[in-house]
Amino acid sequence: MNEQIYTVMEFSGRGDAMFGGSAADWSLYTQEDGSNAFMSAADAQRRQLVKAYFPTKKEASEAGEAASQRKGLISALPVRRVDEIPYAQLRWIVGNMHVGTSDDDLKADIKGRAKSGMTENAGLLPVSWTPS
Repeated sequence: MNEQIYTVMEFSGRGDAMFGGSAADWSLYTQEDGSNAFMSAADAQRRQLVKAYFPTKKEASEAGEAASQRKGLISALPVRRVDEIPYAQLRWIVGNMHVGTSDDDLKADIKGRAKSGMTENAGLLPVSWTPS
């Protein structure tokens, strides 16, 4: 099972903006309508958007190229694994989904659970689950 996922950055402009330059490095975010767009972290936070993630470097690069409006340098970057994310719980959720569940339904389910918090009370674990 490939546990490496990728996100996308667009590097555009020249020189540090703190010193009069025009550089602006933006991440790729998934918008409310499901499309992807590059934007600043401040804009994404204001709209409560999450970064777009992809299972392969190729898919990430293709999505970045398609979403780029500034035609900057697109880079698919591996996401560093964070041990605080309950991977076992996510595997349990995915494993218990019906085999015909679409990727969009799966994404919506996980996003809904993430918004309510990654805790036992958020329904990530089965009620009968106990730590071993």
